[in-house]
Formats: sequence, structure tokens, C-alpha cells
Amino acid sequence: MKCPGQDSRYWKSDAIFEAKCNKCGTSVEFFKDDTWRKCSRCGTKVPNPQLDFGCATYCPYAEQCVGNLPPEIARKRLKKIKEEESMPEEARARGLHGPDPGHDD
Repeated sequence: MKCPGQDSRYWKSDAIFEAKCNKCGTSVEFFKDDTWRKCSRCGTKVPNPQLDFGCATYCPYAEQCVGNLPPEIARKRLKKIKEEESMPEEARARGLHGPDPGHDD
């Protein structure tokens, strides 16, 4: 089974988008997890302006799934793991990882 965060069958419509090449202005198509794409017109490497590592920011198996993470993502992941370690066991077991995203508390 493939990780749902990396499986394009589970992606939302905004997971594929276009951005302009910084050098020539040509539209370059990106997938949410592309780190960069090569412009088809001028060959410039265009960085993904909306790079999304999704669950890789907190999943303990992320490095097996996507490889080494950039330092800023690795720091966020470490922070999340430390927060969960300080959470009461009952809350962790029930999957309560903070405020309910469906509420505006």
C-alpha cells in the first residue's frame, strides 16, 4: 500500500497547479510535492512556490517514504513529535492532536 499523503489518488484539485518561470514567464506545471521543475521554454530550474510535504512533516515513516526532508521541515516534524510525547497517553490513543480543525476555537 502506498502512503495516502504521497498517493495522487487522494490529492485534492489544488495539488496540481501552474507557476510562472522566473526567467521567461512561461507557465510551468507543478505537482504539490515537486521541489522544482525545468521550464520547457528556457530550461531554467523553477522552484515550487507551494511545496507541500503534507504528512511528511509529522509522520514517523516520512524519511522512508520521501527521503531526507529539508531542515525547516525536519524542525517542524521534531517539534510535532515532542508535542505528542508530552500529550497524555489517552489523548494520543484517541488521536487527539490539538484543536479540532472543524471548529473555530
